[in-house]
Amino acid sequence: MRVLIFGGKGQLGNDVVKLAPQDIEIIVPSKEEVDLTDKNQIEKFIKTIGSVDIIFYLAGYVKVDLAEDEPEKVFQINTVGIKNVLDCLPDTPVLYISTDYVFDGKKHGVPYYEDDLPNPINIYGLSKYAGEIVVKNYSEKYYIIRTASLYGEFPSSGKKTNFVYAIIKKAQQEKEIKVVNDIYMSPTYTYDLANKLWELFREKFPYGIYHLTNSGYCSWYEFAKTIVEIKKLDVEILPVSYKEYTNRAKRPLWSVLGTKKNIILRHWRDAVEEFLYNC
Repeated sequence: MRVLIFGGKGQLGNDVVKLAPQDIEIIVPSKEEVDLTDKNQIEKFIKTIGSVDIIFYLAGYVKVDLAEDEPEKVFQINTVGIKNVLDCLPDTPVLYISTDYVFDGKKHGVPYYEDDLPNPINIYGLSKYAGEIVVKNYSEKYYIIRTASLYGEFPSSGKKTNFVYAIIKKAQQEKEIKVVNDIYMSPTYTYDLANKLWELFREKFPYGIYHLTNSGYCSWYEFAKTIVEIKKLDVEILPVSYKEYTNRAKRPLWSVLGTKKNIILRHWRDAVEEFLYNC
């Protein structure tokens, strides 16, 4: 089987490539080889590789605050890019990575499930929701994967880091770190997510929307506290309200994802403990 992976050099993409089953041929073009905003370039590339069994669209613009100032660029990558790919490979199944930020965060205390109605409150979330709509309208065979708060061995290609690495670095430089304690999410280890994506494909799960995050949830403050406790770092984590920050983009205060489908990842504490043990 042949799998075409766009975004294979990113934080999630690196783990997806690393964990690819040996009997699967993966094709991983770089951003230099294929500009996803240029349909002609995609068409030329497709002609050189021939048919594939599924497309993994892992590429994405993920700078949430900067997205507010350059919406055209965000939509080109997160929305137009997937439309271009589907135009060039119209009958090929697709796996599209989306986000918890398609929701507005008003469903506090109860997880968002796959059948909840999205209502994004920032440009990034809107671009991803638009990407979902494109996938549902231009493909009959799709997996839309909503995930959240990714971290892993490889830092985000867009942000050049992730929350775990950032906390560890700050802990080595400062005695106190302020972290938001009133925004809740489900931290997700890219290794776990990548394994489940392959399982989803290999086990031929039904097409549709899936929420895939590590189980459970926490505030960013609790996540940071857990990181420094596991690493035994000499730093104090101080809880603060999101109101103390003036971010360009609004964040959903509650973006915990739950699933009604039979594909579950381990608890986030177990995942981060294993990650920190190895890093």
